Amino acid sequence: MNKYTKNIFLNLLDRAKQISSNKLAIDIQQGMLGKIKKRYKVKDGGVREAPFWVLVGALMPSVLIEMGYITNPTESDKLFNPVYQKLMVKGIANGIESFFVKNPN
Repeated sequence: MNKYTKNIFLNLLDRAKQISSNKLAIDIQQGMLGKIKKRYKVKDGGVREAPFWVLVGALMPSVLIEMGYITNPTESDKLFNPVYQKLMVKGIANGIESFFVKNPN
């Protein structure tokens, strides 16, 4: 294949992973917000797509999770709070479980 054809082919193969990754990100975000909003006021930053180098080449759906900014005093306090951490972890786990329930293959 020439370079152009190879890029098109790789993009087509990667598209299914991108769609799965987006679905996983949505489920994780919903899981996290569902747990956190019960006890804390949080802002929903939404789900975004970007070509992060650390995710390129992954053979499975993959996401990066932004939990907050350590440089923001309010968010930093939450990030170091064990109760907040447990809620985040439970929310992430619930989101991953939800993804697999909806996408068994």
